[in-house]
Amino acid sequence: MNSSHLQQLHQSIHSLLDSHEACSCGRVHAVPIQQVLIDNGVIGQIPEVLDQLGLTGQCLLVADPITYEVVGEQVKHLLDQDGRTADTLILHPETGDQKVEPTEKATDEVVGQANGADYLIAVGSGTINDIVKLAATRLDVPYLVVGTAPSMTGYSSALAAMLRGPIKVALDAVPPVAIIADIDILKAAPPLMAAAGVSDLISRSLSSTDWKMSNILLDTYYCDVPVSVFTEADQYCRKHAAEIKKRQPAAIAVLTAALILAGMSITMAQTSSPGSGGGHMISHYWDMTAPARGRQRGSHGCQVGVGDLICFTLYEKLLPHLSQIDTDHILAHRYSRDQTNRIIIEHFTPLIGSEGAAALVEESTIKILDEETLRRALGIIKQDPSAFWAQLDPLFTSPAEVKQLLGTAGAPLTIHQLGIAPDELTNAYYYARYIRGRYTVLDLAYDLGLLEDLRDEVLADSGVHG
Repeated sequence: MNSSHLQQLHQSIHSLLDSHEACSCGRVHAVPIQQVLIDNGVIGQIPEVLDQLGLTGQCLLVADPITYEVVGEQVKHLLDQDGRTADTLILHPETGDQKVEPTEKATDEVVGQANGADYLIAVGSGTINDIVKLAATRLDVPYLVVGTAPSMTGYSSALAAMLRGPIKVALDAVPPVAIIADIDILKAAPPLMAAAGVSDLISRSLSSTDWKMSNILLDTYYCDVPVSVFTEADQYCRKHAAEIKKRQPAAIAVLTAALILAGMSITMAQTSSPGSGGGHMISHYWDMTAPARGRQRGSHGCQVGVGDLICFTLYEKLLPHLSQIDTDHILAHRYSRDQTNRIIIEHFTPLIGSEGAAALVEESTIKILDEETLRRALGIIKQDPSAFWAQLDPLFTSPAEVKQLLGTAGAPLTIHQLGIAPDELTNAYYYARYIRGRYTVLDLAYDLGLLEDLRDEVLADSGVHG
């Protein structure tokens, strides 16, 4: 284990704390987080951190039954010993769910229980952090998060991933003022959670490739600065994938620091685009349709890894076709807006209901390109396919390398490992692109007239069938 990698990640994180920098892209890259502690035994420093941040008065500690048992009760004891006034809210799964989900109902429960709290403490990983992050934003109070698993980049992002009915949405929210990442706690999390963290981090390569591709073809916003932050996080994680699988403490610390740094890149960008591409769309599709299929929602990070394998393979399969674009043929054979809307309604209504399907029609409208926009986009590729790809290649990772990295980290590589049925795979490949207005490789393949044509080859060569 190279300790200099962890030191470099720590330095990069601390250089961004409480930062506020105007960029040539026209946006201000700000990270309002003030403290990040990543080490063994840092749980014991919580009272000191609260003092340094000037957080006094009434506190509400929020956990679920598992995270409260793991470390929440210890945090409550520390607060009591320090003479602080702290109430506790333990969120429980709703009827029919095996775990707490990030819903408006859960957020409202936190907001209602806060009852004039001056600050909140979230004890948990993805879901608990997102619920408390959104509640703190609505209450306009600061919050601190105590991490329980190195499973995702959301600790430090300015977004809360929430379920609105069946649809997962990313809502703007204020990041925590402090992140407490105790390696003694994080290394004890189930192995699949660290694997999910690796998958979520590696997915930034695909997300950034999609983000840059959309910028080139559609002139959407893009900035190299957040991407450079993610790239540093990603490269160190890749170097220690094998040690992460073994849950070596130093490697878990590297993964945790890398995830926090990558989440900061999303906060800096003021968009989830650097962290959510085509693979995330596929995972969201599986999450969204799980209840109708009689499944519990799975690990988002692990699903993203499998989705990324599909999308990286799709990019690779598209390359030979970029010099053979027949724009008139594509325009003559693509679906109209009305046809596309009918496809969305017919597919999604039985799975998520008519209101959910209607919401996806509205969400996907931005990606149904008019003739002029599509001609311009295809013209950029046709003018010089090699130059087009040369701009994406530095961000891209080959599917073979992704598969090797995920396998080394112990992450799932097939739908069988995820409990996903074969027809759910083919449906996700085709329909996941309708879930977000964001333009990804799934949309590019469709607009090239190749999404269906390449389906069997992509799904076979990606290896995700198992």
